[in-house]
Parts: sequence; structure tokens; C-alpha cells
Amino acid sequence: MKTVLSLYFDGTTVQALTTCACISGGSVTIKDARTFTLGELDNYLSLCNEKSCIISCNPLLFYQDIVHLPPAAAKHYDKLVRAEIKNAHPDLTSFSIYYRKIGESTIDNRQYSKIAVFSYPDDFLAGFIQTVNRHGISISSIYASPYSIFRLALSTCGSYPNQPRIFIAPLPGEKILLVSNNNELEFIRKIPLSEPVPLMEDANSINMTLDYCVQSLRVSPLEAVMLDQSESYSELSQFISVPFRSAMPPRLANIPYYTVQVYLAPLAAALHYSESPDIGDIRPANYISFSRNKKLFATLSIIVFTAVLLLSGYLVAESMLASDLRVRISQLRSELGSASEELATYRKLDAEANLLKQQIDFINRHNSSLDPTAALASLVLPASVGYSIKGVNIQNEEGFLTVRIEGDINASGFSETQSTFEWIVGQLAKIPGYIILSSSVDIKQKSFNVQARYNGIGKQVK
Repeated sequence: MKTVLSLYFDGTTVQALTTCACISGGSVTIKDARTFTLGELDNYLSLCNEKSCIISCNPLLFYQDIVHLPPAAAKHYDKLVRAEIKNAHPDLTSFSIYYRKIGESTIDNRQYSKIAVFSYPDDFLAGFIQTVNRHGISISSIYASPYSIFRLALSTCGSYPNQPRIFIAPLPGEKILLVSNNNELEFIRKIPLSEPVPLMEDANSINMTLDYCVQSLRVSPLEAVMLDQSESYSELSQFISVPFRSAMPPRLANIPYYTVQVYLAPLAAALHYSESPDIGDIRPANYISFSRNKKLFATLSIIVFTAVLLLSGYLVAESMLASDLRVRISQLRSELGSASEELATYRKLDAEANLLKQQIDFINRHNSSLDPTAALASLVLPASVGYSIKGVNIQNEEGFLTVRIEGDINASGFSETQSTFEWIVGQLAKIPGYIILSSSVDIKQKSFNVQARYNGIGKQVK
């Protein structure tokens, strides 16, 4: 069961009711009930432990209208209904509304939705809301007292629930008459309460409302229901033009009679909030926006706080890592300081090695160069009268010798010249250390040219 603080306010009187309402079991328990003036509200809230509340408001001034809108525009009714009210009441600048569809109407052969609209100026509750907020209490919902009482009164109608009725309910200093149509509230009338109240005066007020329903609203109430089972109303039925009865909503059966009569409005609001909290909520738009932004700010604050904690943890971890690195650097520096003699010895040996390296490189380069005389000595071809060598050109390259051989061929014909040239090239390729790079023959001039590479291997100093 959820605890609900329900505040009733009519401009002068404040009622504070703390309840525990159970939706599934249909029961309600009163934990605390108080009545005081508006001037005592601050003192009460300063001692209140609740973090949220609902408000049942009953302003002296409100507006009730019937508007007709096409059914096809149902999803735009919020804007259209508000626009209709602004046109009907130009003096209303900032106001909250609740509306309900109560039936269908035919106007100029066109079908329209018949909508009952109740409008409440926001300035009525402005100071009350500020006082509640000043004590850190959020407002979950605001209901018009007649509407939440009407929703509770419907539970007394077990038979023919959709038929029009008049409900009469007591409030501090007044009675309210609520006209239903198709299970929705269509009309509200307030009757000032004077003590003692003559039964005839109540009967006249009810009969006048019945006449208004028939003549203006085109509604014929089936009966009048008094939400008060006091025996003083038992004789009232003979003066009323429709059947009359007294009834008590089943959900209030376990609550003392006096508590129900005095605190009916905040009770009805608490029960309505436990069942349908969003229906009939008339909180001002600016307050809803303020509450939404406040929740968003709280959420962002939590996110920022969490991010700060994570960042702080990261910085602490990084600081510890940096501290470990500084200790390690100090250790390395001390180790390097103790190794200064070894480093000096290493540098001395490295300098001596560089001197020896220059000498070794010189010896290696000398040994790696090939001797041209060795290349000539190995250039031995079989003696033959079929050719003659005109010249040998040797060029020293890095790691090998390039040998170019030129000569003439003594042959009587082209075929013999070609055969002799191929024989010469073949003999050169057989000489160890020689690799033929290119060869050419001039058949007409009977001359040849062979370029080869000689790969002689010398000893290296390691």
C-alpha cells in the first residue's frame, strides 16, 4: 500500500489527509487528517515528512463549457479544446483544463463529439504551489475536487450506470451538485452551506438543477444520489421530482462517517490518484515543465557526479603509476651511476675496435680485388688456324673483372664463320671463373666480340 499526502484547498481552508490506498483490494486507511487555515500551511509543511503530495483544488471561480468538435480530429482535441476556450473567454490568459467526451451531437446534418470542458485559472494555485515547493515537496498531480468526487460517486451506481444522474456531495462551507451523462461529468453547481440547512432549501436547489438539465443540457437525470447517509435526509425524497436516495461509496465503508463527510474531497483525490493518476490532472504547464527540467537536472547531476568519480579514480590510478615510474627511474639512475667505470671501459675498447676496424677493412678491400694477370693467365684457348685474337680489354669492377675479347675468324664461308664463332664462345665458357655476359659476330667482316665476367676469389681477413 502506497502512502499518499492529499491536500485540499478552496482559497481559505486547507485540509491535509495522509492515506494508504490499495488499488487491488479497494481499501483505504486514514493515517492522519487535519483542517487548518491557509496561514498555517507553512507550519504544517515544515513538520511534514512526505516528499510528494497531490492537491484537490476547489476554486470559487472556474469555467464550464460544452464544445463540439469533429470526431476525425480526436488526436488534436487538446489544442482544439484550448483554442475554443480562449475564444469563449478572452479574459483567460493562463489556465488549465480537463475535458471529457460525453456524447454525440448532430449539427447541420453533421456528426460532432459533444465535449464537456472545465477550465481553472492558474493564478488561483500559484501561491499554494510555491509554498509547497518551498518545503521541498513535489506535486504529483492536481485534481479539481468535483471531478475526483464524481469519479468516486459513480461507484454507487450498480444498475444502469450510463444513465444521467445528479450527485450531491458535501464540501467545507458548501454542497456541490454533479450532473453525469454517459458516466462522465457534464455540469457542476455549487450551493453555499448554512447551518442549519432546511431540507426544503436543498430540495429547491436540486429541483432547479434538474430543470436546468432538462431545458438547457437536454439531459433527464434518472435519480438524485446524496453522498451522505445521515438520517436527516430521509424525508427529502418527497420534495424532489426524481427518485432520491442516500449512498456511500463502497471503498469508504470502513471509514468513520464523520471523516468521510469532512474530508470527502482529499479522500476522493487520493483514491483517484491510486487508480488513474493521469486522468483529470490539471497541473499548470509551466509547473510540469519545471518538474521535468528538475528531474532532468537531477539525472544529469548524477551522471556528472559519476563521471567525476570515475575520472578521480582514473587520476588516482595514473598518479600511482607515475609514482611507480619515478621510483623505477631513480633506481635506473642509481644503477647507471654505479656502472660508470664499466661504461668508461666499454667506450675505451670501442674506440680501439674502431681503429682496428679501419685496418681490417683496408686489408679486406685489398684481398677482395682480383688480379688482372690471373685473369689473363687463365684465359687459355686451344690453338687453331680458324681464328686469331686481336685484343683483350680487362676492367676491374667491385668483386669481379670484366673481360672483353676481340678477334677475327679465318673461314671461307658464312656457315664456317658461324660454326667457328660458336666453338670459340663454347671454349671460353669452359674456362674456370669465366661467365659469358654477351657475344656477337660480324659474318661479313668475319670478326667477333665476347664480353665475359671473371670471378676470381681472394682471401679475406676476418
